[in-house]
Amino acid sequence: MSGCSVRHDGAGNSDAAADRVLKWVLGGAGIIGAAGFLAAAEVALATGPGFLLALAVIIISAGAGAILGFFIGFAVNWFDRLFVQNPAEITMAGCVLCAGKNTGYPPFHDNDWTFNLGGPSLAVLGPAGAGLTVQEVRTRGAPGGGPAFTVIDPTSGQPAFHCEIGSRIGDYAAIGGAAGSVAGAIAGAAIGAAICVAAGLATFGIGALVCLIIVAAMIAAGAFAGGAIGNSIGAGIGWIADEVQDLDERGEAISAGCLMNFTGRWITDSSHQHNEIHDIASAQLIECNDCVSATGSSSSGLIAAVGIGRHPSGRDP
Repeated sequence: MSGCSVRHDGAGNSDAAADRVLKWVLGGAGIIGAAGFLAAAEVALATGPGFLLALAVIIISAGAGAILGFFIGFAVNWFDRLFVQNPAEITMAGCVLCAGKNTGYPPFHDNDWTFNLGGPSLAVLGPAGAGLTVQEVRTRGAPGGGPAFTVIDPTSGQPAFHCEIGSRIGDYAAIGGAAGSVAGAIAGAAIGAAICVAAGLATFGIGALVCLIIVAAMIAAGAFAGGAIGNSIGAGIGWIADEVQDLDERGEAISAGCLMNFTGRWITDSSHQHNEIHDIASAQLIECNDCVSATGSSSSGLIAAVGIGRHPSGRDP
């Protein structure tokens, strides 16, 4: 099952998260690459095979730093991307233009249930007395969260307000990936040093440079393997947490084509530069009448106040 994406209908950077993580990748490459340069410089072989080996030390070290930077930077961005608004909780009404789960392997998929609420019926219902307008809810940036821009539902082309029920898979995978990458890099350095000792490589000249290459390569391999393993373990723990909390049952309670009210935490998602409800705390089903393409007045239909996963006639309206 695929999740619901949105597209900016004007300004806005949907890849702001990638830009942030890239800074960590470049920073990690620069720091560890510089450490490799300093280590190679101590050997002081500026010409011939020694120069090429020293260059290899720097390049491999930079690669190891880039891998570490990716896993650490992704985790930092993951937990520093959602900024809460004031008021913290709002209620929005509208047509569910899209409903789906962002299923897949993290970090490429966070496994959240995602929904696009919108259409001509999009309105702010609460909190009472806040004086919020739809435009303000969609575009007012939360303190520290950066700018927020309007978005549309790509399939229908209608104005949309993105809403989610968050999975724990993304949270635990981000933590596991960062911790695993650091642990793997440390283990790789130790293994590389042990290989040098076992091989009896000299501590000076060509032998020292070969040893540095081995250590740098093992750090890179350990950082990648540790990050991948930690990411997978974290994702598994997150899946268990989702099962305990009935994530899929709650997500499946919301269907595209229904008029609904969503209540939940109003935030600015700085990773995508738009506002959304994340997480949906409760939902109210008004009517299911294919509101995405419906025209004219809706038929009299089902009106029921329900919690997520509590449709009176079953899981699917």
